[in-house]
Amino acid sequence: MAKVPSFVWSMAILSQAICGVIPALKDNYSLFVPELPNYGISTTSMPWNKRDMGALLLRAMHATLKSGSTRPIIWCSHDRGARLGHRLLTSPSSLTQNIKAAIFMDIVPSLEQWKAFANPAASVAYFHWPFLARPDAPEMITSMGGAKYCRLIMERGKGQNDDGVASMQSDDAWDHYCAVFDTKAAIDGSCADYTDGAMPECEAQTEDQKAGRKVQVPLLVLYSEGSLARMHDVPKIWRDWVTGELECVGVGEGHGHYFPESRPEFVVEQVKRWVAKVLS
Repeated sequence: MAKVPSFVWSMAILSQAICGVIPALKDNYSLFVPELPNYGISTTSMPWNKRDMGALLLRAMHATLKSGSTRPIIWCSHDRGARLGHRLLTSPSSLTQNIKAAIFMDIVPSLEQWKAFANPAASVAYFHWPFLARPDAPEMITSMGGAKYCRLIMERGKGQNDDGVASMQSDDAWDHYCAVFDTKAAIDGSCADYTDGAMPECEAQTEDQKAGRKVQVPLLVLYSEGSLARMHDVPKIWRDWVTGELECVGVGEGHGHYFPESRPEFVVEQVKRWVAKVLS
């Protein structure tokens, strides 16, 4: 009988963000649900580097789950956590050898995102990418107020589905996120992430593509039809970055970037379907 797979489910400020998803999965899978280091209340003195941060999370999972180093692993992640997963899966090591499949939510590869800035609409929509990568960004956010900046970003990405927005904001979730982001550590940490996502990550992904280092495990990409897909042909882009099985599924009905919170039942359905398919 196959071992129950472990999930590394990673997002940025995590504690409230997947409350609608985790309870529906916990009885079927072993879940390791970390917060990204230097986001939220977690801290580390390590310089921000996606490969090292991803390896840190995998080592923590192996230490937490006794059979974590031998059981199959599904890397399931949204936005910044998905970017860690992408870096790990193009940099194979002993830590990643048991990752049997992955689920990335609402991203295209970072290099493709930066290329899209030739489109003025994309530059406006994703203004925070170059802004957060600037060395003076932490000081500017602090002057504005971390909580105020956090709420501004969430307002821009919440989508147009009223029920979904209500789901996102339930249990005072936004107040929690804003309070957590209103700290020097979280502001500095998120800016360091985006700084790494500029030149260092783009250079690494350029070299990956030249060398043919692509995602080899089965990959499911869930993406917002009303947000990410407005700027990118998501399936077409990912086909050039994957050598294994690829499936892309759009999330519609007006749900925005934060669809794991606004439409958790759909995410649960897709996760269960994908895992059953790739591990059958």
